[in-house]
Amino acid sequence: MRARRTGSFAHWILAAALAGVVAGCQAGASFDPAAPCTADARLPGAFPELERLIPTKLGGASATQVDSGRNCTSSSLTTYAAHGISELRYAGATWDKGGGDATVIAIMATPASQPILRQEWVEEFYRAGALASTKTENVSATRPTIDGTVVYRLETLNDLSLQTLLVWSENGMGGIHVVIVATQVEPGASRNEHDSRVAEALAASKAVPG
Repeated sequence: MRARRTGSFAHWILAAALAGVVAGCQAGASFDPAAPCTADARLPGAFPELERLIPTKLGGASATQVDSGRNCTSSSLTTYAAHGISELRYAGATWDKGGGDATVIAIMATPASQPILRQEWVEEFYRAGALASTKTENVSATRPTIDGTVVYRLETLNDLSLQTLLVWSENGMGGIHVVIVATQVEPGASRNEHDSRVAEALAASKAVPG
């Protein structure tokens, strides 16, 4: 059960709905990033220019998975479609520690043919997903300053998983950075350790040039 939750969590950053599973996601040779987008797809190396903007190590550990992709279906774009976006690109690195604990660091952007992605649209997407999910509760949003950076912080409890989302950018538009940290709620779990992982992930994201 925990492995399933962790897998769904990893998809949270890359899929349409909070803690949802990518439906019909393509991968492999059938995915041509240069072709028109007709289906949601992701693949390691699909968009190397985005993958270069995310760290591949966190606390000295290599990422469990690094890939990139794009979403263009109505079920995955949801609130983005209202802003004229018909294709959203992303790259993400996942560190799966097992037992329901995982970290994702990602970046999102739109291609030149689309409206420039704005930070508030990314915030809206995740906030709407959290509020719409039947498994998500205790949803709260704040704008704290962490290590000198003002971030949008969304906290949720999802199926006994404490999940923290951070959204930030250099100028509010363009490449939008996202960090998600999940910690399984169980005896012995430390909130301080969870918050330390959040800060560590943010610092790793900020340290990448570009």
